[in-house]
Amino acid sequence: MEWRVKEWGMNQLPPQEVDTLWDKVKEQLEDSMIRLLCFTAIISLALNQFIRDEHGNVQPGGWIEGTAILVSVCIVASVSAVQEYEKELKFQELSACKAPKVVGVRRNGRQIQILSNTLVMGDIMHLVAGDETPADGVFIDGQDLKADESVVTGENLEVEKSHEKPFLISGSSILEGECTCIVVGVGEGSQKGLAEMSNREKKPQTPLQERLEDLSNQISTLGFVMALLTTLVLTLKNAYIEYGNGNLNEWLSDYQNLFKVMVNNVMVGVTIVVVAIPEGLPLSVTIALAYSMKRMYNDNNLVRHLAACETMGSATQICSDKTGTLTQNKMTVVRCLFASDHHPRVVRIPTDREYTKDMRQLKDSIHRETLSILAEGLIMNSTATKDGNGNLLGNKTECAMLEFIEGLDINLLRVRERLGYHKTKNSQMRHTYPFSSQKKRMLTLLRLGTNLRVHAKGASELVLRDCDRMLLPNGSIEKLTEDDRLRIREQISELARGALRTLLIAYNDREGCGHEPFDKEQPEDKLTFVAILAIEDPMRPEVPEAVRKCNNAGITVRMVTGDNKATAVAIAKQAGIYRPKTEDIAMEGEYFRQLEGDKDKMTYVLKKLKVLARMTPIDKQILVKALHARGEVVAVTGDGTNDAPALKLADVGFAMDSGTEVAKGASDIVLLDDNFASVVTAAMWGRNINDNIRKFIQFQSTVNIAAVAIAFIGSVTSNSGESPLKPVQLLWLNLIMDSLAALALATEKPHKGLLDRPPASAESSLISNRMWLNMLGQATYQIILQVWLLDYGWEYFNVTQDGPEHLTVVFNTFVFLQVVNEFNARKIRNEVNIFSGLRQAPLFLAIIIVTVVIQYLCVQHVGAFMNCVPLDAECWLKCLQFSLVPLPLGVFLRLIPVKEPQPPKPQDSEIDYSKFTTRGKPLFDLSRSKGGRGRDAFKAAGKEVIQMMKISASLSTTRRRKRAYSTYEGMMNA
Repeated sequence: MEWRVKEWGMNQLPPQEVDTLWDKVKEQLEDSMIRLLCFTAIISLALNQFIRDEHGNVQPGGWIEGTAILVSVCIVASVSAVQEYEKELKFQELSACKAPKVVGVRRNGRQIQILSNTLVMGDIMHLVAGDETPADGVFIDGQDLKADESVVTGENLEVEKSHEKPFLISGSSILEGECTCIVVGVGEGSQKGLAEMSNREKKPQTPLQERLEDLSNQISTLGFVMALLTTLVLTLKNAYIEYGNGNLNEWLSDYQNLFKVMVNNVMVGVTIVVVAIPEGLPLSVTIALAYSMKRMYNDNNLVRHLAACETMGSATQICSDKTGTLTQNKMTVVRCLFASDHHPRVVRIPTDREYTKDMRQLKDSIHRETLSILAEGLIMNSTATKDGNGNLLGNKTECAMLEFIEGLDINLLRVRERLGYHKTKNSQMRHTYPFSSQKKRMLTLLRLGTNLRVHAKGASELVLRDCDRMLLPNGSIEKLTEDDRLRIREQISELARGALRTLLIAYNDREGCGHEPFDKEQPEDKLTFVAILAIEDPMRPEVPEAVRKCNNAGITVRMVTGDNKATAVAIAKQAGIYRPKTEDIAMEGEYFRQLEGDKDKMTYVLKKLKVLARMTPIDKQILVKALHARGEVVAVTGDGTNDAPALKLADVGFAMDSGTEVAKGASDIVLLDDNFASVVTAAMWGRNINDNIRKFIQFQSTVNIAAVAIAFIGSVTSNSGESPLKPVQLLWLNLIMDSLAALALATEKPHKGLLDRPPASAESSLISNRMWLNMLGQATYQIILQVWLLDYGWEYFNVTQDGPEHLTVVFNTFVFLQVVNEFNARKIRNEVNIFSGLRQAPLFLAIIIVTVVIQYLCVQHVGAFMNCVPLDAECWLKCLQFSLVPLPLGVFLRLIPVKEPQPPKPQDSEIDYSKFTTRGKPLFDLSRSKGGRGRDAFKAAGKEVIQMMKISASLSTTRRRKRAYSTYEGMMNA
């Protein structure tokens, strides 16, 4: 073992190389605007050294501005680089959270379970349907093994594996059967490892990142236009002033001075571009996604695809599994029904004190032959196993049935050893046909001497159709009459209405066929009824509240399950999904798939459908496609291999952590606790991400509009021809509104109010009408205030016009306007209280405090560097007075009614329901939902659907007509 590890290593890849912090800094310095700003700063420093006054002296302090720009650029680049570096580390941390899977291997003659990343060359590995092959292997033994190698080959075909085709490729998915194989490739030496090592690259942008980048480019273009305009206007203004003074020719001939003026004008234009370019937009979504992914992991959502975080915020439909998602997946057999029983026998749960006594009485009441066949069917026709500690492993339903058998004092391992459970098809003793989602059953063939025995278990009402005999508790076999069949069906329905899942156990003996080869396809034998086991899977206590939240949030929840319709409806009622008072529909997959292609019928059913029972994977795909056709954003949960197509088809696919690797590979998010409430949490986080991004857009756009306008107006109207906001000051503003604001606004936690409104359309504008009003209102106030401060404010503040104190007041007031407006930016709708939720935003408060402290230091103690002079207490107080105005202004703006564009409704408005009539009266009276004509119309609608389905080709047989009527009869009596 040690030699194999040393020689080939374990099934792990080396950690991915992460760019160093210095690499990130260099990446930031490669930005063209940063380089241009550095170039102009260097030119400014050079001019200060080479251009002297008439006395030959260098201008005192002339080096400060160029140096300050360079230092500011370094600070901005460093802060951005640190954030990018931390983001990469967070993604690495999230990748490390994806724990390796458990795989069964045989080492030193013992069957054990290990983590997939500890596999080594030569391990004997066991794979079953639903597993992902963790390492390259060679087939040793198995039965009916089929693999999906599309991940490697790109061809979505089922590939049979056997001794003739023995190679199992890592990353491929086991679709059917089971096998034992020897590991021949691990880590970098496996096919999957080679592919992953060659494909290590940066993750592609999410749709929201792409939309933000487009918005950023548009804003940047406007910034370039304003910069060119500013540079041109300043140059023309300088020329006009010199012309008015009669010095134009001298001014043009003084090349040194002219060059210096042009450099100053270009520097003003460049700083406007630097402020206008919203580098923080892509940064904000990166921070929001990285932060949210980590938090979602703590909330049991492992995000595999970043885009899913955003898309879930717009989800309008959730199609959820029942078992393990809405229920606890803690299976227990609580009822047992034999053919002659008129009432099911109660089975206590194992933790009950009377359990042992009751199980002994149940065993004594059953003949040895009946008990033997029941135990044989449950033990041999099962994939569940037992580990060395006596724990049952595998499918929860099968584990519950094996626990029931062990409660009857039957030794599981002895039975399997006696009947050759581990001697599979290749040794001609046992052959299993895995559970079929189409036939809803699982079969196993056993060679018993000269006979061949068929053991079957599956959906009670479906397996019952193939039974023509029944094994009684006394050991005798009798014919199954129609009266017996009706009685058993009624008992199945009664158990199902009690929210119990029922499975029918049956068998058949083929006498004299013991030497015949096993059937290639699942056999269609007539069967002998043995028993029905009713299994309880309690509802998760948090599910009803989670469903209620979805209803309040405008998200429709539908249950999609393979269970009996009555069981599904009972669970759906408990969860609050199915409400008869609102005339919800519960339908079986057999009839639902017949609506495909009929848009009118499908549209009506989708408006009411809440439970889809006895569904197949095809039904799930049909449902998702039909919802997409109506413009819905669909989330789907699944845990089985057969769920993979629907998970891929959905806008957001949720796989259960306990599900198969195939399902997880097809999903966008893995639910680590298999809990429906975590789906609702994901929806809340999705909405929170979108809201946080919009908060930042609202804040940054306000600053952009105001800063660019003030820099332009101030430059043009100033006597000196310079911008009132100096380049180094604009860089500080750029740092506030990009890096710090992105960190503050993009990391706010979600709140319950996010689920009290309908979802926003995925195609809706990033900037709502309300946001436009807030941005333009606040920017207008800031521009007017700054223009007043430039022209008249010096009198109010008792300072010299255009003097250092005057310009410091302008700069200080502008910065504090942004600090205060950051509180306004936290609300993007009609919320009046902008301080709500601050206790849950410690990072926001910390950044506000840091910004205020740095601004105070810049003004009072770093004066020359920031082109500022210290202000007295009176000036500070007056600056703060003007800066607080955005708070009441924000309240006023939110009180102004704004009409937002309505999200597009599902595309069914053109359907004319009046054409569905009976005796001249409309069937679908959707204006009434309770009692009276509304209930009559609903019943008539059901009858009309029945009639239409009867005349369709797919319902041509008499048997199907009867089944259709019985299915819809319950819908009409809802």
